[in-house]
Amino acid sequence: MDQNGEKRVRAKQSDGEVDWLRDLPESLLCHVLLNLPTKDVVKTSVLSSKWRYLWRLVPGLDLDCRDFTDHNTFVSFIDRFMSFHSDSCLRKCKLRFYCNLNGDEVTEKAHMARWINAFVKRKLQYLDLAWGAVEIPPILYMCDSLVSLKLCGVILPKLEFVTLPRVKVMVLDLVKFANDLSLEMLISGCLVLESLTLSRRSNDNVKVLRVRSQSLLSFNYNGSSYKGLHDDPVVSIDAPKLEDLKLSHHLSACFITNKLSSLVEADINIEFNFGLGKKFDPNDQSKREMIRNFLAGISSVKNLFIAPCTLEVIYDYSRCEPLPLFCNLSYLSVDFYNHRWELLPIFLESCPNLKSLVVGSTTSPKKRTSILCGPRYLLSSLEYVKIESPLKGDAMEMRLVSYLLGNSPILKKVTVYWDDSSRKEAEYELLTIQKRSSSCQIFVF
Repeated sequence: MDQNGEKRVRAKQSDGEVDWLRDLPESLLCHVLLNLPTKDVVKTSVLSSKWRYLWRLVPGLDLDCRDFTDHNTFVSFIDRFMSFHSDSCLRKCKLRFYCNLNGDEVTEKAHMARWINAFVKRKLQYLDLAWGAVEIPPILYMCDSLVSLKLCGVILPKLEFVTLPRVKVMVLDLVKFANDLSLEMLISGCLVLESLTLSRRSNDNVKVLRVRSQSLLSFNYNGSSYKGLHDDPVVSIDAPKLEDLKLSHHLSACFITNKLSSLVEADINIEFNFGLGKKFDPNDQSKREMIRNFLAGISSVKNLFIAPCTLEVIYDYSRCEPLPLFCNLSYLSVDFYNHRWELLPIFLESCPNLKSLVVGSTTSPKKRTSILCGPRYLLSSLEYVKIESPLKGDAMEMRLVSYLLGNSPILKKVTVYWDDSSRKEAEYELLTIQKRSSSCQIFVF
């Protein structure tokens, strides 16, 4: 404590002590505090008289209901904060409410409407809201200042008009929508949207998900793990500038992709609702056409990650029709069920310019009656291979290694992870495999 009775944060310098923090301009201090949870920002009020009310000037709110003794205190604090400098701009707001609602639905809706109106009035730029099943008023979807919108657990009402001209990032997590059109309007109403993440809940009232955007660069989709009222949801993607695509859902029966010619990376974990005992029917022309169009839609991708369930659908489909060429594909990471690596050559035939291959394995939840071994296709562009699943040296594993070494004329490096119990035998057996590339190095871990 100094003579003024204030606590100070000091920094040591060669010529003595300097109170550098106290001398910082108020605007810079507020910018620093903007990146802290509000509960920690409020604690700074005890540092000195200058800091006593500084927390009120920070243009951001970051609250978690679990930091409050009860719901009413939580609501009162938000109202009190919003009353400070109500004419000033609010840069960002993050609210987390995980507790059971104490008030009735009408009261909660009134709270939300009051706050959303205040956010829009104060030109909010970043909103991150996780709440209970409360409806978000339509005025939010006409906010011309929003840059980032993240919603979790809330209800999207029926919308008549959406204009979010500055939103570049949108995350919708377990949101319930009024209907298909409400979600479609929300996405298309973000005129400069670049990143969209959608994690769905069951019974979210969306039968057909349409993602239409001329600006979208990244789309991350996670479907619900539980069947809802709609047994066969449809996902349609029309985003010509899309560069990064991640799809994860086993229950969606139909994925429609317009030609994604700008696609750089795709992570595909879907099985077109063939799980739970359903089998691929080669006589189902509509399903075959859908799979054909989906594969053609992503065929421009450069880096591809394929889940084992997706690979099995591709394999079944390839027994009926040829796969499209993935001419731009340079990097492929693929997992298999129970080391079923016989599926690999079928897909590699369609990757004429592949340079790097990463192979893994996982446990299969279902049995396959028969898998045919693919042809010995020359991997003329392959340079790097990594087998991530620890090998034990059984016949099928060695067939994979032999296939890769014997059919890759410019292969430079192979990395293999081996089970400790058979490491010595593995190293000897690897030396006996004929390599097509004389410069190939093998690393065993």
